[in-house]
Amino acid sequence: MTAELINLSAYCPGTVLDPVTRSPISAERLCDALPPSLAALELSSRPSVPIPGHLLDLFTGYRPTPLFEAEEFARALGTGCRIFVKDEGATPSSNHKANSAFWVAYHCAADGVAEITTETTGNWGIALAKAAAAFGIEVSCFIDQASVRARPDRVRLMTEAGARVEVVGPDEEGAGFDPLVLSANRAVSYTRRRPGARYIFGSVYNYFILPQTIVGIEAKQQLGRIRPDVVVGSCGGGANLLGIAAAFLVDKIEHGTPVDVVCAESELCPIVSKGRLGAYSIDDQDFYPRLRTYGLDRLLGDDVYIGGLGSTIVAAPVARFHADGLITTETFGDREARDAAELFATTQGRTVALETGYQLAAVAAEARRRSSGNILVNISSTGRGISYA
Repeated sequence: MTAELINLSAYCPGTVLDPVTRSPISAERLCDALPPSLAALELSSRPSVPIPGHLLDLFTGYRPTPLFEAEEFARALGTGCRIFVKDEGATPSSNHKANSAFWVAYHCAADGVAEITTETTGNWGIALAKAAAAFGIEVSCFIDQASVRARPDRVRLMTEAGARVEVVGPDEEGAGFDPLVLSANRAVSYTRRRPGARYIFGSVYNYFILPQTIVGIEAKQQLGRIRPDVVVGSCGGGANLLGIAAAFLVDKIEHGTPVDVVCAESELCPIVSKGRLGAYSIDDQDFYPRLRTYGLDRLLGDDVYIGGLGSTIVAAPVARFHADGLITTETFGDREARDAAELFATTQGRTVALETGYQLAAVAAEARRRSSGNILVNISSTGRGISYA
């Protein structure tokens, strides 16, 4: 098991900005919003970051996650490509979010944080509540009504994991319908009234992306001599995509190793293909640091649920690598994502989370346009039977 993670922020310095001045933020100013340990990680320029011993022990309890070849899926697509699948459904949260949840909880505990507040569409809140419980930290989760309607069990699961949960209505914060902004605003307002509490946004920032790079590092080790020609990840905030692709992107940047990195996104939130470069934050209270990255004004649909792909800002390395031509995009509708997920379930006997359907749609598109080659994709499987976690 790897003892170090890849710090992609080393390849795009100066992208963390003061929320008011919009100039590169100082460490002192960043500590107004983040616990000191996470603030230091956010500004680190080291190309790699060691995994603390206690976290290494926790990760070893469920990692490495499986990697397998999806031969039946490839056969159904009629492709000569080999499709390799890294399955983060084997983590304690049944998705990749457990990696960041344990990382965040560990560093918050080291800094004496008593309560973590966060926004969520469900899965991040569950993962964080479970991880924080291992360190004796309270968690308060804020979730939008559309997410609750789409998956009503998420509130119960967060509560059972130990979190306090508040549902935020679409008009309560006056921010239009951007569910993450609505939930983040409420969480920030709550945090400012709670001594000992810290708001932690569950996506896009370096402290969240760092622990996800273990996924691609493992996949590279598990593949051995096999080199992927294409690496596919979905992109809401960017953690899924960068997690599976980081090790291969660094090889391409440092050594010129050829690989195509494909970002699968929703047509309702085309954050990479249609996002505009600017200075963005998840809240509109000038509380959390801004990022120099791509952003959208809002989702391209009202009161809709698209799983983890509804972030209207994206991690800064995604924007930088896309601008540099290192990442390309494929955009899909809900039906295409569900069709790909159902084909995968039928052929491989594994159901997957909704955002994984978008990744599989991109895999199918790549496989159909190539006569041969190796495709690597990261999924979150959820068991058997047709359902969308």
